[in-house]
Amino acid sequence: MKRMKKLLSVLLCVIMVASGLVVGASAADGDSFSIVCYNVAGLPNLKYILGKEGGVDVNGNQKLIGKQLNADNYDIIATQEDFGYNDSLYAGLSSAYPYRTIHTGGVPGGDGMNVYAKTTVYNEKRTKWNSAYGVINDGADEMTPKGILYCVVEIADGVYADLYDIHADAFSDEGSLAAREDNFNQLAELILSKPADRPVIVVGDFNASVSESKNCNIGAILYEKAGLKDAWLEINNGGDYSDLSYYKETYGTSWGQKWGKWDSVEKVLYKNGGGVEIEPTECSYKFFRDEDGASLSDHAAISAVFTIKKTADFTENTETLTVTKKNSFDMFIKKVFVIFTDLFKALAHLDEALAYLKG
Repeated sequence: MKRMKKLLSVLLCVIMVASGLVVGASAADGDSFSIVCYNVAGLPNLKYILGKEGGVDVNGNQKLIGKQLNADNYDIIATQEDFGYNDSLYAGLSSAYPYRTIHTGGVPGGDGMNVYAKTTVYNEKRTKWNSAYGVINDGADEMTPKGILYCVVEIADGVYADLYDIHADAFSDEGSLAAREDNFNQLAELILSKPADRPVIVVGDFNASVSESKNCNIGAILYEKAGLKDAWLEINNGGDYSDLSYYKETYGTSWGQKWGKWDSVEKVLYKNGGGVEIEPTECSYKFFRDEDGASLSDHAAISAVFTIKKTADFTENTETLTVTKKNSFDMFIKKVFVIFTDLFKALAHLDEALAYLKG
C-alpha cells in the first residue's frame, strides 16, 4: 500500500510538472487555505541602474509579480528579498490583500521578508539570525538583517496558526554552511519555545535542499527536533524523506536540474497543534514569467493548499492578538545602525568591495 501511495504521488507530481499546474485559492467550504512562498528578487540591479547591457528592470518585475500573485488568489503570501520596490509589488495586491506585515524598507536596513493576507495579521515580530557569514562575497549575508518573521494568521473562522517566514544564510562555503545550520537551530528553538496550542507553518528561502550532503542537518533539526513535516515531500514523494531516487534519476541532481522542480530551496513546512490538524492536499513549484517567457525572479515560488480539521482537543485561542503598529522612529534608528555597521564592514573588506564594483 505504501509503495502504491508513493507511486500515485510520483505520477501526480509528473503531471503537475508537465502541465505547470497552479495551486490557487482555497476550497469554497472554508475548511482549507492556500499559501505561497516566493523570493521575489527585489534587490536593485546595478547594471540596469547604470544603463548597462544585461540589466534587469526589477521595479517592473515587482509590478508583474504583484499582479500575478493577485490573479492566483492565494489566501496568504509570504515573500523574501521584498526590498525597495515593495510599493510596486503591493500595488497589484492592495485590493485583495488589505492586511500585511510592516515593510522594513530596502537595502541596507530592510530584511526583505513580508506577509500579505486576506485576514488580519497579528503579533508580528522579527528576529535577526544569531549567525551570518559573508560581507562582500559568499552571499553578503552580514550586510542584511535577515532572519525570522513571525506572526499569527487566521486560517479559518476562529482557527489561528503560527506563521514563520524565513530567509536563511546563502552559499555553500564552510562559513555559510555553519551559519545556516545555526539558523535552523535558532528557528527550531523558537518554535519549541512557544506553547503547542496552534498549528505551525514555516515557509521561506531555506537555501538548502534535503538531498544534498551539505544540507546543514535540516532533517535532524527541523523535521526531527522541531517536529515539522515538508508539504512537498508529503504530497509528491509519499512522505518519504530519505528515498528521492525517482527525482534524482528523472531530473538529475545538479542545482539547475533541481531548482524550482524538486527539492528546491523554497519550502512549506508544517505541524499540528491546539487540536487543529492541517494536511496538505496540493504542493508545487511555479516560475512566474513575463510576456517574453523570462522568469520574474531567479527563484520559483512554492505553493500549497491545506485542509483544516478540528479535533476533540481543539482549544479556543486565549492569547491576546494585536496588530503591530509601525514605529517610524524605531525603524529609522535601526536602519541608521545597519547602514553604519555595513559601512564599517565594507571598509574592512575594501579590496573585495572595489573588485565587486569593478565587476
